[in-house]
Amino acid sequence: MDHWDEIRMFLAVAEGGTVRAAAQKLGVNHATVIRGIGRLEQTLDSKLFEKLPSGYRVTEAGADIVELAARMSTASAQIEARIFGRDQSVSGPLRLTLPASFANDLLMPRLADFRATYPDIALEIIGSGAVANLSNREADVALRVVVGDGAPPDNLYGTRLCEFHTAYYLHRNLTKDRAAPAAWLLGPEEAVPSGWHLKDEIRMATTPIRFTDMRSQFEAARAGMGVTFLPCFLGDADPALCRAPGGPVERTGDIWLLTHADTRRTKRVKLLCDHIRAAMRDLAERLEGRAEDRGSGGLAPPPA
Repeated sequence: MDHWDEIRMFLAVAEGGTVRAAAQKLGVNHATVIRGIGRLEQTLDSKLFEKLPSGYRVTEAGADIVELAARMSTASAQIEARIFGRDQSVSGPLRLTLPASFANDLLMPRLADFRATYPDIALEIIGSGAVANLSNREADVALRVVVGDGAPPDNLYGTRLCEFHTAYYLHRNLTKDRAAPAAWLLGPEEAVPSGWHLKDEIRMATTPIRFTDMRSQFEAARAGMGVTFLPCFLGDADPALCRAPGGPVERTGDIWLLTHADTRRTKRVKLLCDHIRAAMRDLAERLEGRAEDRGSGGLAPPPA
C-alpha cells in the first residue's frame, strides 16, 4: 500500500493525541494532517479516530494498526540512518538537539562559527528539554544531561564530556541589610530545600513562587524576586546573581555527547562532534561550578 505519508500522519496523531501536535512534529500544517487522515480512512474504509474535546482518540480499528505503523516508522528511520551513515559530504542536513539553556546561554556563538566554517551544512538546532529519539532520526547529534549515575541507552554511541553541577542563586541586593523578603522560586517538581538553611541575614517569605520553566526562574532571580536552583554555568555567569550563602553545589549528573551507531561516521556528524567536544573541554570548569570568572565560553574549532 503506497500511503506512507498518511500512515506517518496517523501515527503522529495517535502518539501526540492532537492534530496540532502531529503537525508540529511532522513540520506540516494542520489541514495537511486532517486531509491525510481522511485519505487513509477512506482507503481502509474504517474510522481510525474518535474526535473528543481534548483531542483525538484511536478507535478499535485504529488501535489494531498503531503497532504496525510504529514498526514501519522504525524500519524507515533505520533505512535513512544506514544511508545517511555512508554520506561523507560536508553538506546536507544535520540536526543537533540540546537543552535550550545550552543553546541560548552557552554554545550559540560558536555554533554560529561552525555554520560559518561549513556553510553548506544545513544545521538545525533543536533547543529543547525533550529527549529526541536518535534511532528514529529525530536528531543526528544530541548533547544531553544524564541525571545521577545513569548511562545513555545501549543503542547509542556516547562520550561522557564532564559533570553537570547546580546551585542556589539570588540577586546580590538580597544579601544587603534591610532587603525585602526573598521567595523560594521553584520549578514544577521542586520543593523548598530542607537539608540546609540560608544565613539569617537573608529574610525569606513564607510562600514560594512556582514556575513552569527554568528560564522564567532565572529571570525572576535576576529581577530580585528570590532564591532559585540553577545550572552553575548560568548562575555564575550573571553579574547580578550570587550563590546563596551556605548553599550546596550539587552534581546533578553528567553531560554526554550522543550519536546513533549508524550515523556517527558521517563526516558532518564527526565535524560537529569534534567541535562540541573541544568546546566542552574549555567549558568544563563552568559546567562543574569551579569557575569564578564571568566570561562567556564557546565552541572552539578542533585543532588542525
